[in-house]
Order: sequence, then C-alpha cells, then structure tokens
Amino acid sequence: MSDIIIIMQFIDQESIKGKIIYSLGMGTGILISLSNKRTSYKLTKALIKEIFGINTEKEKIKRDFYRLRIQKIISFKKIGDKHKIILTEKGKKIYLRFNYEKMTLPKKQIWDMKWRMILFDIPEKHKVARDSFRDKMKELGCVKFNNSVWLYPFSCGKEVDFIANYWNIGKYVHFAIVSKITNEDNLRKHFNI
Repeated sequence: MSDIIIIMQFIDQESIKGKIIYSLGMGTGILISLSNKRTSYKLTKALIKEIFGINTEKEKIKRDFYRLRIQKIISFKKIGDKHKIILTEKGKKIYLRFNYEKMTLPKKQIWDMKWRMILFDIPEKHKVARDSFRDKMKELGCVKFNNSVWLYPFSCGKEVDFIANYWNIGKYVHFAIVSKITNEDNLRKHFNI
C-alpha cells in the first residue's frame, strides 16, 4: 500500500486527477469513439465537464489523463472502434483510499436501543493494520470498551467490514448487535441518546 500513499501525496480528491479516479471508481466510464477525432474530443470534453465538474483547458485534462496512464492508474480498453477508460488495480486501491479517508458513521438516527459491538483479535504480525483499525474506530466516534472491543449505537456493519477488508484483516474482525451492556448509562450519555 506504500506506493499508493506516495502517489496520493500528489493526488487529492479535489484535483482533476482525483475527480477522474473518483468518478471512474464510482462506476462512471468514459467511452471514446475514434471514428471522428474532432467530434470525439468535443464530446469527451463535454462529458468530462458534466461528469467530473471540471471546467478547465483541454491541455490540462489531456496532460492529467496521460499522467494517470503513465502511472498505471488508468488504462484504455479497446471495445470495437472505441476505447473505454477504466481504473487499473492501482487506481482501484487509490479509489478505496479516498473512500477510507472520507468515511463517516451515521450519527443522527432514531436509536433502536441496540449496541453495535466491534470485536477483533488481530495477531501481532498484523500490528500496523491492528493499530490503524483501532485509530479508525476512534476517529469514527466509536467508544473503546476494551482494547479489542469497540461500541457504536447506530448501524455501521458495512463501514466496519470495509475498514477491516481495506487492511486485509477481515477474518479477525467480528460484529455483534447487543441489546444490553454494562455501563450503558455512561455510553448513552457519551452518545447523547
């Protein structure tokens, strides 16, 4: 993952490159017809403005697409007389990283009186992933019940799965929904519920 972090130091989500990666990761594809280059370019430029919200000169867009291709973040897949721009595996990892960094957990819901318990027993050989997982739980607003158990009052199973799989520790992370827990009054006070 380290080469991804290095690349991401130069690509943020608000840059043209970031918007391209994010949009492609969301499933937005760009299909370019090569039959008429002039019409194709105008159409592509209009699509880029519409899809990515980019209003910039054509040379900058061309340069950023070229750099992303050289960095093996995007690739072009030939489909008949057209080319589709897609994310490579490296591009998909960067897209995942964008999602990881901006992830939040739902907060303002009607509480269903159940606690979401995140339990994990991650081996020492995965210490970096374990520490990063703990840091993310704290950052997202979960409460530490003990070193390997965190609590949250609202639905967060998908998000926890995403984080665990992001760090390749999914088999060590478990999720439970409980209706009663000790010190519940303190937890309710903490979450203001």
